[in-house]
Amino acid sequence: MINLFSFIPEILILSLILISLLIGLFYKSSKNILTGINSIGFLFIAYLFISFGDSFEGTESLLKDFNVIILSKIIIALFTSIYLLLINKSLVNESIYRYEFLLFILFATLGSFVLISSDNFLTAFIGIELQSLSLYLIAAFNTKNSQSNEAGIKYFSLGALSSGFLLFGISMVYFDNASIQFSDIKNVTYFTEIGLTLIVIALFFKVSAAPFHIWTPDVYEGSPTISVLFFATLPKFASLIFLFRFFIEMDISSYSSLIFIFKFVCVLSLLIGAYGAMTQTVIKRLLAFSSINHIGFILLSILSFQFLSQGIFFFYLIIYLVTSFGVFSILLTLRNNLGEIKLITDLSGLKTHNKSKAIALLVLFFSLAGIPPFAGFFAKFFILTASMNEGLIYLSLIAVLSSVIAAFYYLRIIKTMFFNEGEDTLQENSMFYHNVTYILSALFVTFFAFYPDPIIFIINNYFS
Repeated sequence: MINLFSFIPEILILSLILISLLIGLFYKSSKNILTGINSIGFLFIAYLFISFGDSFEGTESLLKDFNVIILSKIIIALFTSIYLLLINKSLVNESIYRYEFLLFILFATLGSFVLISSDNFLTAFIGIELQSLSLYLIAAFNTKNSQSNEAGIKYFSLGALSSGFLLFGISMVYFDNASIQFSDIKNVTYFTEIGLTLIVIALFFKVSAAPFHIWTPDVYEGSPTISVLFFATLPKFASLIFLFRFFIEMDISSYSSLIFIFKFVCVLSLLIGAYGAMTQTVIKRLLAFSSINHIGFILLSILSFQFLSQGIFFFYLIIYLVTSFGVFSILLTLRNNLGEIKLITDLSGLKTHNKSKAIALLVLFFSLAGIPPFAGFFAKFFILTASMNEGLIYLSLIAVLSSVIAAFYYLRIIKTMFFNEGEDTLQENSMFYHNVTYILSALFVTFFAFYPDPIIFIINNYFS
């Protein structure tokens, strides 16, 4: 007998999809109502998890602490609620507003929920594909722009390839074990090991880890900025949580070949992310390579799990989410004579036009670079401490080197904002929710060093 109560959050998201579809079809000018209803809906879902989280367990997890799944869904629900408030103005400014965009976001979030709580390969595949198909569509959402169409096609083509790897890997594991349940994978042969390798490669593609990152810079550059904000944060967060669970529950650390692949991908992500960003002139391509570098740190945290604990892994992800939302919420409000800003040089003279945004970007980029006393420094420091204690000395040294390189390209942007005079006049759109988002993000990463109690309390409450 299926316990439907366990699936109330997913049922609520399906209800929001149906309500949004009906309102969008019959009331074309109701975009504020749509985003309002859905934003409140996700806040309510977050409240349900906070109040009754243990009741939504539904399936058994091999992780001793089920709070990994609960906390992940709370974070996704809260950040999705914030993201929905940023949609309308951004789409209207680009003249691409259609209510279908909201539906794609809801489907992707539903896929993320399914993926996070999966305990077998079938539901994991359904969650990944439900999420991915929505991301392909929002990447190509600006149908009048050839770059956006190209981004969607590239994303779809390479995404289909990764899905092939995933299915082939699942079939190989099933052939050896006659089960798709994670808990039943006991027959460890070379066939199973190859299958798990293919699955891990598919997951590396989803989180844009090098060398499976080849789609990331082009898709970031061609997609609408509001789309980039979404698939650079929440779906990637969900995929990383599943990768983390997969690493622990399948006991990947016992496979020497898979550990070698993890370390190899971690090193490549750290170095390619840092070096690739140095050569970029387009702001979104730079942020794409920056995200690859951060994936390297997150993979290092997974490799250091025995010493690290789940709490610090979440700590890094939360800091990265907050900082990314802050950076993109500023970029969405800035335009020049040609439209949305594209080049790093387009930020020239931002200090003159808007000091608060220039200072906020400075704080957020310092945090991404891991410069003290901002929150990003503590996130990287905890991971490096754990990796050193775990004996991953060479990986730790490479991570430090990549952070030094990263500081260079972040400082280049700051120098452009504060010391260069722009040729084109920067134009600003007054967007209330965007302004609130970047101000709160900058304050969060700034004052964490002085008052870390709230986030430390959350982590201790769920993982003590």
